[in-house]
Amino acid sequence: MGLPSQDATAGSATAPHTPVEPWRWGIVWLMFLATVINYMDRQALGSTAEYVKREFRLTEEGYGWVEFWFGLAYGLFQFPTGFLADRLSLRWLYAAALLLWSAAGFLTGMADSVVMLMACRVALGVGEAFNWPCAVAIVRRIIPLEARSLANGLFHSGASLGALLTPLVVLALVGADGEHWGLAFQVIGAAGLGWALLWFWCLRGERAEAISRLSAELGAGTDLAGPPVSFARILLLRQFWITLVFGITINLCWHFYRIWLPRFLVVDLHFTPQGLQYVLIGFFLAADLGSMGAGYLTRRLTHAGYSVERSRKIVMMVTSLLCVLSTPAALLMEPWVTLPLIFVVAAGSMGGFANFFALSQEISPRHTALCLGIFGSLAWLIIAVLQPPIGALVDRIGTFAPSLIAVGFMPLVGSALALFWPEPKGTT
Repeated sequence: MGLPSQDATAGSATAPHTPVEPWRWGIVWLMFLATVINYMDRQALGSTAEYVKREFRLTEEGYGWVEFWFGLAYGLFQFPTGFLADRLSLRWLYAAALLLWSAAGFLTGMADSVVMLMACRVALGVGEAFNWPCAVAIVRRIIPLEARSLANGLFHSGASLGALLTPLVVLALVGADGEHWGLAFQVIGAAGLGWALLWFWCLRGERAEAISRLSAELGAGTDLAGPPVSFARILLLRQFWITLVFGITINLCWHFYRIWLPRFLVVDLHFTPQGLQYVLIGFFLAADLGSMGAGYLTRRLTHAGYSVERSRKIVMMVTSLLCVLSTPAALLMEPWVTLPLIFVVAAGSMGGFANFFALSQEISPRHTALCLGIFGSLAWLIIAVLQPPIGALVDRIGTFAPSLIAVGFMPLVGSALALFWPEPKGTT
């Protein structure tokens, strides 16, 4: 049976829907913008991968090692960032992290050696590790239960929009032969300063206090009250382990595509470095729609009478089944068939995150960011370790097809386990 979650899930099927004040959605949209910048800084390397590989004479395995150092830093710092996000002022912590990763992105454009390139990716990973624990903790504090999947989907959709905008920046600033590829990193990195100024201007007084304290009042749907529960006790919850596995599986699928899709387009589908930018725009647009759509569908099912838990399970299974389409995409290898299928996979893969974050928020009010930090750490350490072998396999066999097939089934494993998430008594 396991210990009960600290959320009052027993009443979630019939609890009244809490009106959300407009300024709270405004904070969600600010976090959306931060996530846009986050992914632009991160994805600039993918969009310029051909030029960077040429500049530093990297093989596919060598490129995998560059991604390894980013993933290692990101994974190692997810745990301490989760700890800090549950204890420090999120208003200041979030802004400081964004300025750090923006500076790292800016300096990447000035890298003149592989060592400096890797050092910048490490610094980028440290700063970006704060984004999701901070944002998820803020959503937990200011958005009521039934609206959290939508809020998560909205702010997280900034990831795919940021990745969508990055190819446009590269097309505008980088020459056909890779001239001035570093300028793309510098322009994107400079955007972080503007966001920080907007963040502090919008978050003053009571609004700043609302995201910085655990006792923020929301009325109906608030579940931050009650006696403290030790983190050791949380480890006994089946909800913790379900969310861990689901988080790892959807991260493996999404980040495989985020990292390797540009190289897949060149190696398997023979796109030019400039031509692939247009495909990346379509891929991340589909992902953006998937993220927002999954959150919206979950909320609509809840309004239609399903419990919050049942609604999440349905949507998680749907998004995971979409990811399985990576198998025919890999087997056919015909651009006019493969690319539409991959776009659908993008929507399914990114769509899983809306409810992954929602599950993370239901485990423990006082340890939300720490739980997400643990999930992120484990997922990203696995992701980091896998990148060099994936590159080495492609160097050896000349195709991404086997990896494409394998990652497509990962989210389905996680969503199948999520069916065992406890539901309120009395639901059918």
